[in-house]
This record gives sequence, C-alpha cells and structure tokens, in this order.
Amino acid sequence: MKQLNYMLNGFGYESSNDFQRALCGYYNSGVDIKFLAMAALGALRMVITNYVGIDLPVFWAFTFLVAAEFWTGVKVARKIRNDKFRSRPMGRMLLKIGTYIVIISVLNTFAKSIDAPDIMGLSLNPFVWLYYTVFIAIVFQLLISWLENLGSLGYKETKTIAGFILRRFNKWFEFDGSKDNEE
Repeated sequence: MKQLNYMLNGFGYESSNDFQRALCGYYNSGVDIKFLAMAALGALRMVITNYVGIDLPVFWAFTFLVAAEFWTGVKVARKIRNDKFRSRPMGRMLLKIGTYIVIISVLNTFAKSIDAPDIMGLSLNPFVWLYYTVFIAIVFQLLISWLENLGSLGYKETKTIAGFILRRFNKWFEFDGSKDNEE
C-alpha cells in the first residue's frame, strides 16, 4: 500500500483514498461501490455486445446453459461412474467455453467488418450467416448434452425432448454422429 500511495503522490494525490475521492466525488457517501458495480456491468455489456455479438441477457442464458451442462455432467459422473470431482474437467469446461467465445467473436468481427450488399432486406454477407449458424449449433450441442445429462439423472422427459430435437435437426446438423440422409 505504501508503494501505491508513493506512486499516487507523484501525481499529486495524498493517498489512495484521496485518489478514490477524486474519481468519485461522493466517495464517503457509500455510493461509490454501486457506481463502480454499474460501471463494470456497463463495460462488460459493451465488450460482450461489441466483440461476441450478443446482448447481455443472451450471454447470461448462454453462460447458464454452459454451467448447467457442466454441473449435470459432474453429477452424472458421480452417480453413474462413481467418479470423484477432479480439476481436469473444470479446465476442459473453461477451455471449451473459451474456444466457443473466441470462435463466435472472430466470426462476429468478420461479419461486422465485411461490407456486403443487402438485396430486399436479405444480407449477402456470408459471415453473418456463418456467425448465426455456428452460434445456434453451439447452443444446440450444449442443450442436447444438458438434456442427455438430465435424462441420465432420471428425468425421463428430457430424453424424449433430446430425441425429438435430434430427429428433427439431424437433417441439417450432425449432433449425435448419425446424420439422417433422407431427402
């Protein structure tokens, strides 16, 4: 703390409290924590909206889906295989989330950067289409995995829902490794 106060003193502030008072004039009123929390949420929303391309409620729903899929997977591993929790699956989940976010962010950057014409309100930008296709495929994959995990935990209805989704969408995507080639 002394080093921080020394550095701030070089800029003309007496201490870190003096610096905080300068940032938030109402520092002693207790409102600064709420202000900083709102500012942090605003910055988070800006980053997610601009770089990932989805709004904050969609991002929170996506985060919930990832966490639910992970948590039910841990429960299935404990219940069915009697596995204990290890840190390796947590690292795998974080890597998976990071990879998804990077892929979605890169596609969003291309979609926003390519100036393709619109014809009758239909975008001809292939990266816009690719962005939404990849995002929807990731959400479907997570949803199917979550429903299958819930089915393994004894929720029979979720297996029915997962089966319906797989039968319906295997015509376009290959969610379970057995693409339906009916035409």
